Amino acid sequence: LLLIGLWLHLSGQFDFFHIALGLVLVALVMFINAPLKDIKFFKDDYFAWDCLQYGALICYVPWLVSEIVIASFQVAYLVLHPQMPVTPHLVKFRVNMPNLAAKVILGNSITLTPGTVTIELSGDQFLVHALTQQAAENLVNGKMPTKVARLFDLSASEVVRDVTMF
Repeated sequence: LLLIGLWLHLSGQFDFFHIALGLVLVALVMFINAPLKDIKFFKDDYFAWDCLQYGALICYVPWLVSEIVIASFQVAYLVLHPQMPVTPHLVKFRVNMPNLAAKVILGNSITLTPGTVTIELSGDQFLVHALTQQAAENLVNGKMPTKVARLFDLSASEVVRDVTMF
């Protein structure tokens, strides 16, 4: 349904030909991509989206957008401040995530938030650059890793361990 909606939006044509063409092309794309679900790209990999808690996802997306907006204002303040009070930090920490998809979502969520960039993800270990001490502390003491873990496992609690800041 999302692909059909996207097709209709992007084509802007609502006649029989364009709708039929869209349905045929969406069916073709789904037919071609369906076998990819069963391919294991990594050792012990499985299709993690089957475990996704959609209720938690509905709560997570607005929360992430609000974090992005707040961090945007904080970075704008840093850039516009005459003294540019930037204190860059590298943060290395380990996480206890239920699967690879949760780690990727966490890394991308960190990078989407202005002022922080995930530099490396190796196994359970993240290396993140933060513009300020506060951004670094919010990363390891904040809610983001726990909220991402709860997208796949509602019983997840504290997931960050072995924190090193430099």
